[in-house]
Amino acid sequence: MSEGLAVVMDAAGTILRMYRVAKDITRGIMLEKVITWELIMEKEGRALVVPQIDPTTVISLPPEDHMASIIKGRERLVEISCSSSPITKEDALKILYGSKVQVREMHEVYQAVKARCPDKYLTTGMIVDEDLQEITHVLSTGGSPFPGLRDVLHSLERQGADIYVASGDSMHSLVNLKDYGFDPRRIYPVSSPRRKQEIVVALKRKYRRVVMVGDGLNDLYALLEADLGVLTVQQDTRPALELREAADEVIMDIQELPEIVRSSI
Repeated sequence: MSEGLAVVMDAAGTILRMYRVAKDITRGIMLEKVITWELIMEKEGRALVVPQIDPTTVISLPPEDHMASIIKGRERLVEISCSSSPITKEDALKILYGSKVQVREMHEVYQAVKARCPDKYLTTGMIVDEDLQEITHVLSTGGSPFPGLRDVLHSLERQGADIYVASGDSMHSLVNLKDYGFDPRRIYPVSSPRRKQEIVVALKRKYRRVVMVGDGLNDLYALLEADLGVLTVQQDTRPALELREAADEVIMDIQELPEIVRSSI
């Protein structure tokens, strides 16, 4: 027998207000408040590589080391979160091993985010370019929950909802969501746009109704697939037109979600 209701939430920008810093390695400049998806989609052959290791491990490495030292012996923990065109993990690893970029670049973006976001939710990642065979950007992201998040979760649970998280971030960061009331057993890390869609499809076979809540283009397929797609613009008040068209509902505040779900049942 199917269960009742599942609510799937993206993390960054949806339940957490994010502060993200990237460094454009080619130009040697820091970029604040960037949207990772946009950097990746600037050209084909780019992919976001997420090492599923504690960011403090990265920071402990000598700054003069090449980036390969981050993944050496940890290859199984390296995942591709999203890409502008198909790229295999093996190809991404080859780029990382051949990169001349030093760990100091990752230190720089991590410390910039840590200074603004001392909370537990901190991630690091790298964008690789298949044409250039090099790392083009390093990134770090920090976040804290939007006001009222706990109340939102409690309200949804009172409606009988099972709550899931599908995010492109690593489990090392996402596991900290348990402190905000999420069940780690219902968290899907390093989820690409298509993987999020697959998660919604799988849950629709288990639940009578599945709601997807997201804020970015990496949530587009899942929003379209869900029985109810909810776009939140609490982080970004100017979402892409295709996102607005894909969503059944648009909310300005995550605290609006329980009523939207209740009225749709």
